[in-house]
Amino acid sequence: MRAGGFEEGKACLRAKIDMASPFIVMRDPVLYRIKFAEHHQTGNKWCIYPMYDFTHCISDALEGITHSLCTLEFQDNRRLYDWVLGQHHDSCSPAPV
Repeated sequence: MRAGGFEEGKACLRAKIDMASPFIVMRDPVLYRIKFAEHHQTGNKWCIYPMYDFTHCISDALEGITHSLCTLEFQDNRRLYDWVLGQHHDSCSPAPV
């Protein structure tokens, strides 16, 4: 994907979680997508970009955020937030508020 061998919308990176989950956000969510667009800082070096639900929790953990404030439309996304942190950053999980 990073080498640019796929067209936009033809490939993505998904987390294989649980297609039987009652929560749509946990049914193999997309983590990275292909987007051929010039970036203001990296130019055309990258053509893959992480999805918000994947990077939000990692950014919070790396920045030492202790409490995560989200509006109600993101309430179900908290399950994915916690899942990603549990896979990689288990020692620093911001509390939901």
